[in-house]
Amino acid sequence: MGETTTDLMYDIEDTRSEMSGTLKAIGDRVSPGRIIERRRNRFVLWFRDARDRVMGTAEDMTDRLGDTASRMGDAPGSMASQLKQRSQGSPMVAGGLAFGFGVLLGSILPESQAERRLGQQAMQAAEPLKGELQNAGREVAEHLQQPVREAVQDVKQTATERAGSVRETAQQGAEQVRQQAR
Repeated sequence: MGETTTDLMYDIEDTRSEMSGTLKAIGDRVSPGRIIERRRNRFVLWFRDARDRVMGTAEDMTDRLGDTASRMGDAPGSMASQLKQRSQGSPMVAGGLAFGFGVLLGSILPESQAERRLGQQAMQAAEPLKGELQNAGREVAEHLQQPVREAVQDVKQTATERAGSVRETAQQGAEQVRQQAR
């Protein structure tokens, strides 16, 4: 018991500040906005990681392109083997290189009658699919609206319940501090 009134007041103030920090942390943890933000951040990080694993990072691409460009003076045969070696294990790089070469050749060579005719046929064949894909996209969006609404409601409900629990805990803690101070 040998504590003075001043010591008790300092202890009470310390306990209040500790509880205040704890309550703020708990409130931040159960805030619906923060819950959604944390989930969004996890998704963004997952997506970036997956993209980097599939496509490689910008540094990887720069290194590969720099190495390839420095060796462009070599014979075409060695260039092709180097491109094959550099793009091995990187399907996006290989696809990008193939697309680039295709565009280059396509821009140099004139369009033939057969290509023009096939292009028109492809456009006509794709027209019905375009409408079907749009309709399918709309249906998917409509079907996802209800589950998303339910998930948002669940998050709100959980946050409200947690906030009430935090409030009760804070009130109990404050009551205990008052009782100990007396």
